[in-house]
Amino acid sequence: VLSRSTIEKLIKEWNDPKSKCSAANASKWQQGNPGILTAHCFTQVLNIPVVDTRDESEDLSHRFHAYGIIRTVTGNVDEWYLKKHETLDNIFEVDAKYHHRPQPGSKCCSTSTISFHYVEAGESLAFWDVMQKVNQSPQMSDGEIKEIMNRGWPRDKEGLGQYSHGLPGPHLAIWDDIIRVVRKISNGVVTSSC
Repeated sequence: VLSRSTIEKLIKEWNDPKSKCSAANASKWQQGNPGILTAHCFTQVLNIPVVDTRDESEDLSHRFHAYGIIRTVTGNVDEWYLKKHETLDNIFEVDAKYHHRPQPGSKCCSTSTISFHYVEAGESLAFWDVMQKVNQSPQMSDGEIKEIMNRGWPRDKEGLGQYSHGLPGPHLAIWDDIIRVVRKISNGVVTSSC
């Protein structure tokens, strides 16, 4: 969450061709990862501290996720993403337990999860539908949740996009974790009035 004043300072730095915040002065990798460039700008140029957004649970579950729910729960994420989390010990206090790395399985996601990134519209709509239904009927069985997901989840690249993965095979044990996470996250969903 950024204040108007912080956004104005950030835009000023982005527009200054001599600033370390300017994409023109960043490495190719940072140019392709504007969130990382912005975090560096906050800490190194604007002297604005960034905060650890994981929850306070024993699992230190993440609230913001770079990938869709299936990749996040299965832990099948890119190695660069995991390595980048290890550098967070230098920014925040040292996390001797996880070194800020996202945890696979049901520990991945906080009950107060805010977002999943790299998610196309088809997967977003399917996930929103599942969360709405689970929120409205929390007594729903695990089998019913799995059935709703299988019925509405996209299966092709058009619906999933470049970064997402499809649902796992029907008998894989990872379904238990996926359903636990769906229940955790759905608990905080605000139902839509439209």
